[in-house]
Amino acid sequence: MLRVNLRSAGKKLFAAGAAVAISVAFIVAGILMVDSFNSSLTQQLEAEAAGSDLIIETVGLSAWDEETDEPLRDDVPLAEAIGELDGVAIADAIGSGYISEVAADGSTRIGFQVGEQSQTREGEIVQGREAQAEDEIVISSAAVEGRGLELGDTLSAQDFVYAEDAQEGAEPTVVQEDYTVVGVLETQGSPRGYLTAEGMDRMPFSPGPEEIRVQLDAEGDVLAVQAQIQDLITEQAAGLDEERAAGLAALEAQTTEEIVDARIAQQAGSANLLAYLAIGFGSISVFVSGLVISNTFQVLVASRVRTLALLRAIGATTGQLKRATLLEGGLLGLLGGAVGVVLGAGAALGFSAIARASFAPELPLATPTLLAALIGLGLGVTVTVLSALLPAIKAGRVAPMAALRPVGLTPGARRPSAVRIVLGLILTLGGFAAVLAAALLAAGENVPLGLPAPLVGVAGAMIGFSGVLVLARLVVPPLVAHAGALLGRVPGLRVNAPLAGQNARQVPGRTTATASALLVGVTLVGTMMVGASTAQTVLYDELAESYPVEASAAAVDGELAADLAESDLVESFTSAQGAAATVSGERGSAEGRVVLVTEETFSGVARTEGLAPATGEALVAPQLNGEVLSGDGAELELTPHGTGSSGAAEQAITVEGTVASWLPGGTVLITERTVAEVTTAHDGSAWTFEDAQGLTLIRLAQGVGPEESYGLSGLLGDHAEEFNDVGALMRASFAQVIDTVLLIVLVLLGASVLVAVIGVSNTLSLSVLERRREAALLRALGMNRRSVGQMISIEALLLASAALLIGTVLAVFLGWAGVASMVARPDWTVMVDVPWLRLAMLWGITLLAAALAALLPARALSKVEPAAGLSED
Repeated sequence: MLRVNLRSAGKKLFAAGAAVAISVAFIVAGILMVDSFNSSLTQQLEAEAAGSDLIIETVGLSAWDEETDEPLRDDVPLAEAIGELDGVAIADAIGSGYISEVAADGSTRIGFQVGEQSQTREGEIVQGREAQAEDEIVISSAAVEGRGLELGDTLSAQDFVYAEDAQEGAEPTVVQEDYTVVGVLETQGSPRGYLTAEGMDRMPFSPGPEEIRVQLDAEGDVLAVQAQIQDLITEQAAGLDEERAAGLAALEAQTTEEIVDARIAQQAGSANLLAYLAIGFGSISVFVSGLVISNTFQVLVASRVRTLALLRAIGATTGQLKRATLLEGGLLGLLGGAVGVVLGAGAALGFSAIARASFAPELPLATPTLLAALIGLGLGVTVTVLSALLPAIKAGRVAPMAALRPVGLTPGARRPSAVRIVLGLILTLGGFAAVLAAALLAAGENVPLGLPAPLVGVAGAMIGFSGVLVLARLVVPPLVAHAGALLGRVPGLRVNAPLAGQNARQVPGRTTATASALLVGVTLVGTMMVGASTAQTVLYDELAESYPVEASAAAVDGELAADLAESDLVESFTSAQGAAATVSGERGSAEGRVVLVTEETFSGVARTEGLAPATGEALVAPQLNGEVLSGDGAELELTPHGTGSSGAAEQAITVEGTVASWLPGGTVLITERTVAEVTTAHDGSAWTFEDAQGLTLIRLAQGVGPEESYGLSGLLGDHAEEFNDVGALMRASFAQVIDTVLLIVLVLLGASVLVAVIGVSNTLSLSVLERRREAALLRALGMNRRSVGQMISIEALLLASAALLIGTVLAVFLGWAGVASMVARPDWTVMVDVPWLRLAMLWGITLLAAALAALLPARALSKVEPAAGLSED
């Protein structure tokens, strides 16, 4: 009987098999990539631990000497005591600090960790030699590859020291020790440096504890020494104060295997995140595949009614018909799963190869595993068998008398039951009510059940969307029929469009299943689009509050203006004149500049309005906060000519200061009316505003990424000693993060949309079987081939439009609610931002895909000849 089913299905199962293959490939690729990342992490950690038999992590020892303000190295006496134990050859207390590259202008690059050379480490010197002198350093191969360092380069350790009697606002003394790169150690992991013990002592700051590495001699027993070390830790902790004793007592001597396992558990977050993404989006794809497969088998069973009835008439039992359908599904799942395993393994191999060539040279190539293959095959079989279960039950219920029913005569579709409607309403209203509650109450303490708002929102969205799918049979077919009638008003479509709509309404189950598969993908993609756009707007609004001007430079000259005008990083800029002044406050005084601004000064560059200070108020650079004033609302005195003894003290201006995080050092902004209130009482003004003491305000161009935005500091640094580009860097970083996340998610969700489109094509192809007599009758009544084929294409577009309409409405709501539930800030207002252009692209791509999916079915139906179609039995 299975053979009969397979013969009758023919090529009709190919699309369903493709849906299974794509879903399985998704899951398998995710599993293999997680294995690859975990393997890379394990190799790296094993390489770091190699050479030691026991390791004690001492990073948690954070006690400080109150007199010297230096860290207390309780790990050193512990290591000395461990070194005296029987069986221990070496016990090194490793400290760590940070070392940087210092440029000629005094600027530094982000540093990397440096520790002490030790015989308890394994690694080969591939260039140069080991460090021998106190001013020599060996760097890891990652520092060469990632930082571009080489032998002979100079690295510096810096500390900033304040004199004991230093006044508020005093500048620190920079203490710097330089080290010359003399060797490169071949190791895995992040950039790192290695110094001699004397080199570590030479550092201008005291290194913090990192770990104690223990190497045993030939007679040492790991477990025995491990137990003795734990006793030593307890003994030494007993002689310390409570805080230091607690830190020391928390230490644990671990074998290399234990330390590797512990560090993998700490650092496997990215791999786990990848697994969650792969499993999450793979599950979505599997769900959509289930809808497609179930729909396929339901149509197949409907097309086999006469065959099944004849089999019943000659003695086939209900169980045999059910088992044949389920076996057909199992075989489809097995074959589709096998193809998916191959595709997933190939995708993982390709991605890991790209990663090795670009950003992760030490990442192992993803290779197929037995576990991944078994999961893929098992998933394929399980999904198809479960999806074929309901069609199998229907196949078993076919009565022998159905063989006598005239061809093409099928029972009318039943109306949705009251239970289905009530259940759908409960799920929809209850689920979306939870989503709304999570969005509106996220910033308070009244989130339902006291759970995290995002968790409540996600659970509510899943429940609500399930309700939508339950009610879809009540909504989608009439919606498609009405849309067909509306489209029928277009000249040339007055017959085809209404017929297409009514055809979809005649088979509500198939119509709903096909539209639901598309609805899942459309809703998810749309939700991510709306959510990303809304999140971007919220973050940009917050950035606009903190950094209304994204960059500013304490300079006004023609060369700077010319460079800004030519730069692709700058959208617009403006300038204002300033005057040298002494800025005095409750905490001291500093030389700076007072810049005269109006609302027009900020026009075209500021992200917010009303930025100019009011009369008697001033905006103050953050560098002056703590040095001159103590926070917003403090009183400042501004004396012209840069000195308080210039004879112009009587024209000093008293203002109330507000810190502006976007201003360059030493800058104060005031308005002309604030100056006028002081100068009008004198014969001449002591305030002279000119370009030499002016300020240039800059607005970042759209689409600038983080790497590009760093170029702005170089441009401004060529013209000004003081500038502030923090707002530009943050805006560019936020934009890239959101765009990157959106791109990744859309690519992942694209798989579910692809599966849904395959389902549309499959459903329409199978429906051709049921419509051969209908098409033949229409041809006999005068409809041409083009119009018959057009009817199928219109039906596909109507189904896609219904899914797009419902999915877009849900996406707008869920996208806004998702962001609102995650923000959880009472001072942030989340207003939905609908990305109309992106949604229009989603509509266009989905409709185009639906039209292409209908191409072959439409062609097949248009080829039905009137005589052949009407004579079929």
